[in-house]
Amino acid sequence: MRKPYVLLVDDNKITTKLLHRYLDANGYETSEAYDGQECLERVAERHPDAIVLDVMMPRLDGYQTAAKLKEDPATAKIPIVIVTALNDVKNQLKAIEAGSDDFLNKPIEEKLLVAKVKLLSNLKLALDKCDYMEQHLEKALKGELTGTTIEEIREKF
Repeated sequence: MRKPYVLLVDDNKITTKLLHRYLDANGYETSEAYDGQECLERVAERHPDAIVLDVMMPRLDGYQTAAKLKEDPATAKIPIVIVTALNDVKNQLKAIEAGSDDFLNKPIEEKLLVAKVKLLSNLKLALDKCDYMEQHLEKALKGELTGTTIEEIREKF
């Protein structure tokens, strides 16, 4: 079974290196982007199972980046965890309104990060599985699914 893939987005390279270490040690594949624009470029290349996204960054901040990802039907289902040092209710609401699925406060606690990434990446995997099964069911109902076994479909996940 493949490792869940998580994109880490923060303009502070020390932070991304720390998050990378936390998640790699817990069985995740990770890559980094250093601002919102680079995040969008990376997501266009490969859809992650979850994104850990800082708020305060150059070019596009985390709120703008989350909103752009959620506006696009191709990326709308990717779970986003917003990370911020601004842990008041106003900024938490802003993160939710921008489309984030959860948020973490800085400094980041490793166990909480791993728990939230696990929850959201498992959710994404389940959604992907449902979409895949739905596509194959539609093909089967139309008589377009030939030569494919249930086992082959299951092996996808």
